[in-house]
Amino acid sequence: MKALILKIGIFILNVIYFFIKLLPTKKNKVTFISRQTDNIPLDFKMLKDKLVSIETQNAGLENINEVQNEKLENETTIEKQSLKNIEIVVLCKTLKSGIFNAIKYSLYMLKQMYHIATSKVVVLDSYCIPICVLKQKKSLVVIQIWHALGSLKKFGYSSLDKNDGRSSKMAKAMKMHHNYTYILTSSEASKKFFMEAFNAKEEQMKVMNLPRVDFLKSKDEEKNVKEKFYEIYPEVNNKKKNILYCPTKRKDNNLPTKAIVKEIPFEKYNLIMKLHNGTEIIYVDGKKLQKNNFFTGMELLHIADYIVTDYSAIVYEAVITKKPIYFYTFDYNTYMNDRGTYINYKKEMPGAICKSFKNIIKLIENDEYDREKQEEFCKKYIENLDDDATEKLAEFIMKLTNNL
Repeated sequence: MKALILKIGIFILNVIYFFIKLLPTKKNKVTFISRQTDNIPLDFKMLKDKLVSIETQNAGLENINEVQNEKLENETTIEKQSLKNIEIVVLCKTLKSGIFNAIKYSLYMLKQMYHIATSKVVVLDSYCIPICVLKQKKSLVVIQIWHALGSLKKFGYSSLDKNDGRSSKMAKAMKMHHNYTYILTSSEASKKFFMEAFNAKEEQMKVMNLPRVDFLKSKDEEKNVKEKFYEIYPEVNNKKKNILYCPTKRKDNNLPTKAIVKEIPFEKYNLIMKLHNGTEIIYVDGKKLQKNNFFTGMELLHIADYIVTDYSAIVYEAVITKKPIYFYTFDYNTYMNDRGTYINYKKEMPGAICKSFKNIIKLIENDEYDREKQEEFCKKYIENLDDDATEKLAEFIMKLTNNL
């Protein structure tokens, strides 16, 4: 029954989209779509700003303020910027649980469909229903940048029918990850992982870093984030070192928080936990300070002195910072059975793997971490690290719109 309803729904969307596609394509239009967040993701923001900057220079405008800008904010983020030779639209909205939210999102997809049909280039950082299930114009270029620099845990087609993966029947019905022209990957070594996850061909793959690489390399950005952090959290002692714990998503959301907090010597350290749903929890002197969502994981990498993760792809961003990294794998056997990783976890992970947080604290106290292995991991999985990633990707998009 569920499959039949999906087929009917997709058929109706395609009928509607047939008429929307009669609208002319704007050869200078670039649309960004995310369902990861209701706010503009870091990569989108940096890329959008760079596109505007390039076009501003090309157009001979004196400053960015001469750009026509329209911004509407309600339950979602919609931003539009127009110049002579490029129009940029950003659509960000999460798909929340519940029938009412599903209906609202279905209506929102009509807006996505309009902008997709009238765009030359669409940039995604996640699965997008209208892109995948609808028949697109041949002229449309879809770039999937994904929301992680690399891939560690198996996802997409690699995890079908596993305990922590998608149903193969649902993936087929929703045409999961169809209609991508290009898929970005951070290195040749990662290419095969993304090809498997997206069920993609090699000609779709493009080795190119995300704008976040520039953000993580920037000392100015690090300084700005730290100033903002201690302003928002004045109770946090900035003389103490910060341990950042950023675990991957688990279906049961079951984390041994009490066991972790128990092991922290709070006279020396603050503990920052960044959960997969975006929530940050900060512990000062053993007490939970606040539970908010002021900072992204990328920003908190700038705040951290020590980084603790598990099977999360944030390891690829973490190695760029050159800070000590440790792996807390209290559920290793279960996770490998339910999900698994693309690389040989015990052989390649760039740091100590511990089932006990107490052991991680001992390593931190002794300043023990594998600098050489972190450098090797970074070199293998993040190519072209010295390039301006944002500008390189922006120029690629500009060429697709015939503006360079």
